[in-house]
Amino acid sequence: MCMGGGGGGGGVITVPDTGAYDRQLDRRLQMMQMSQSAELTGMQQQLQSSFRDQQDLIEDLRDLRKENAESAASVEAEARRMSNIIGAPPPEVSAQAPVIGKARKKNKTQSAPGKRGLRIGRKVPTTAGEAVGLNII
Repeated sequence: MCMGGGGGGGGVITVPDTGAYDRQLDRRLQMMQMSQSAELTGMQQQLQSSFRDQQDLIEDLRDLRKENAESAASVEAEARRMSNIIGAPPPEVSAQAPVIGKARKKNKTQSAPGKRGLRIGRKVPTTAGEAVGLNII
């Protein structure tokens, strides 16, 4: 047995109170999580807002296209009514068919049979016309 000095029982070990450090750490973790979740929530709200704006624009575009289609249909219907009232326009001179074959023989000059009948008639220049003969001024 040991008969050493000191009287009484053994030494007392006191455990330090780390609860304050734990609470401080918990508060800091909560603050970081809240700031991250706030940023995430803000971004989510911004995304939802952009999506709503996009949907509004798509609806406006759809309405505009529908309105343009209805307008075009009404203009087309009005044009159809007017064409029924007025009738078809007269044919243009350039829209006439060219004279070919036997119809060419009905001209004032009678064409001869054979090769001469295939000739295309042309106007003969007059002697008094411009750029005919010698024009001295």
